[in-house]
Amino acid sequence: MKTLRLRAIVQSSLVMLLIGNFCQGAEPTVSIDSTDDLQLVSATGGYSSVETPVRDPYWDDIDGEPTSSHFLHTDTPLFTEQLNFQNRQTDKELSIMRNGNKWGDKTHALVGFQARFSTIAAHTNRSGKYSYLTRFPTAFTGEHATDARLLHANAAVAGHVNESVHLYGELLFSDVFTFPSFNQGSLQVRQLYAVFGDLEASPFYAFIGKKNINFGDMGTLSPFSQSVIWHYFAALHESIGVGYENEGLNLTLAAINGGRGIRVADSEDKGDLNNFAANGRYTVEYSDDTILQLGAGFLYGTIYDATVAEHLDPNAFGDHNSAWDINAQLQLGDWTFAGEFVTTVNDWPATGHPVLGYRTEAAYRSQIGSVPTRYSVSWSEGRQGGSNDQFEYNRQLVIGAGMELSPNALLTLEYVRSIGFAPLINITTVSDKSVKQDSIVGGLTLVL
Repeated sequence: MKTLRLRAIVQSSLVMLLIGNFCQGAEPTVSIDSTDDLQLVSATGGYSSVETPVRDPYWDDIDGEPTSSHFLHTDTPLFTEQLNFQNRQTDKELSIMRNGNKWGDKTHALVGFQARFSTIAAHTNRSGKYSYLTRFPTAFTGEHATDARLLHANAAVAGHVNESVHLYGELLFSDVFTFPSFNQGSLQVRQLYAVFGDLEASPFYAFIGKKNINFGDMGTLSPFSQSVIWHYFAALHESIGVGYENEGLNLTLAAINGGRGIRVADSEDKGDLNNFAANGRYTVEYSDDTILQLGAGFLYGTIYDATVAEHLDPNAFGDHNSAWDINAQLQLGDWTFAGEFVTTVNDWPATGHPVLGYRTEAAYRSQIGSVPTRYSVSWSEGRQGGSNDQFEYNRQLVIGAGMELSPNALLTLEYVRSIGFAPLINITTVSDKSVKQDSIVGGLTLVL
């Protein structure tokens, strides 16, 4: 009984903190992704849009049954998906709808929490220039660096009003989303949106609010570090959209508010729905362990439209510079292979070249003793200049391993080779493509 009371107190505190932050004017936003009774189809973070969606296989031993205390409930499989920084970035509303089916017409509130701890030991061949993309370039000095921190912490609330009406909110503490002062630590309502749909009754659904924009895949097979593509092209903004999900086909179309979003979404004139995104994915399941997924997307307005490389000025605009994406993933037994390519349609005026990114990855699922383990290798690159430009590229090699210590704990270790130093702020003045940084990155992800 003491354990249940303590859990109820913690859960209630998380909900009150999220509601309090929002009521004080924090910017609402939402992102969603998770399911119950999930079918594992990939040993490397793969997923499927078939009738039974796939969660990150690190957590495949979870039985999927929620636990409850008074009026609140916990659901580790759901929040493992919803709070996942690595995979299924752009279709999390599907998981929240499927999770709602198990509750029927009853009204329920679910709470979850994630903490991601990170350590790094790094060396760079150019003093003061560190190009590992999960830290600010100004975070370290000299040629050697060590660091340990709570990188991210998320508290989330999911609500099912009934089988067709769902809510999701996420409160984020992050040590790397701090503009413009670069002070350590920020607290924000990262996502908050509503989803309307019941996939067991109809393949059509709708959503409204601040959430990850449905554009591309933006995932990675690496256990802790994002690929270069995510840093270049991930989008989060207020939007309203519709979707279709049936027999392996998922289609979405969203109208996005004008103004600067988080990362890439951007368009002129606030107060108008003057940006939009379209995304599609088709999944073919040949057998239980042979699955092919193909996707493509289009984003009308991006930040790569101004004459100055500037992420902070909401008034920096030029002619619209759209982006398109293609992506694929193939699971063959314990092996998974993934690739993605994204590019702007026109040159970025700041550099005189298109902005493009790609990733190519492979992963293998195995065990260390009785502990499920996944090994992976990822190569990704972002390019926005010519061969004579110091800002030509950012390149990243990640060799990693992730150990599922329990359904709630993932321990990771990566070697990361970062090549080129081209910060997307002041890119034409501070870049140096001779920079090479070698890093050992340790991570621990805990989910409730």
